[in-house]
Amino acid sequence: MSAYLFTLAFLIMFVVTPLFSQNHWDDYIAEKNIGSTYHLFGDNVNLRESGSLNGKVKKQLNLGQSVKILSKTNQILEQNSVKEYWYEVESGEDKGYLWGGFISDYSFPLKDTQVLCKNLGVKIRKLELKIIRDSKLLSQASLEVGPMSNETWDHTIYNEKLFSPSPRALFAIKNLIFSEIEYGYTNEQIFTLDQNYKIQPQFSWNPGACDPPACSETWLVFPKETLPEDQKLMRKRTKGKDNTILELMHSFDIEEPNQHDYYQSEYNWNGHIFQKKEN
Repeated sequence: MSAYLFTLAFLIMFVVTPLFSQNHWDDYIAEKNIGSTYHLFGDNVNLRESGSLNGKVKKQLNLGQSVKILSKTNQILEQNSVKEYWYEVESGEDKGYLWGGFISDYSFPLKDTQVLCKNLGVKIRKLELKIIRDSKLLSQASLEVGPMSNETWDHTIYNEKLFSPSPRALFAIKNLIFSEIEYGYTNEQIFTLDQNYKIQPQFSWNPGACDPPACSETWLVFPKETLPEDQKLMRKRTKGKDNTILELMHSFDIEEPNQHDYYQSEYNWNGHIFQKKEN
């Protein structure tokens, strides 16, 4: 199976299959890890004495303020199709209850800012981002990515100076997307931050996927980088191009060890977006 046909089949199965049967993720509710510290995704959030909207308000917490998760209650609240548990949390010397929809699922520092990430749930299927500095919102964006899990968040900060004119920042967010083909697959969504701190979604890629016997793996090659030759995989040496991210996809059949197909795409930076050029 060629790399192009594998990609097409993978996307068709991922998009079409959910139309015919209940998905294994339909009842999934993203959860916070007990004992971990998170940053608030909402602003002026009420810290309550009990886990419900009827709970007495103890104080208000600000955007980006950190809270430690002490326990998860059995109470679930759904607002605007976002369904989350109530949690007992600790904020400084105060303890109380917060609805999980006001708490970010992942965060990381980016230069002089903080990036807050929110999984809006399997109904909405969106990733929402906020860029903040000292509890001040600088920008935000949302992007449809599919039904997300909270199991494997990660991020990568790339060298924006490899591209001209350079964005303020170039980064990627990795997460697990539920799939009917397998339990899930890792997706990396690349973003830029412009000089005015505006978030610009760029492109996403999948480091690897498998629906036996067909499988695939992918590499990104940045300017001034070289992906070495691999004779075992029949992979040729790939040298990076100026102002371009190369995406090299390898599809193979685990039952036919001598079959290896390669498909390359180029994402050319024009100062605002990475424009895709297929080869």
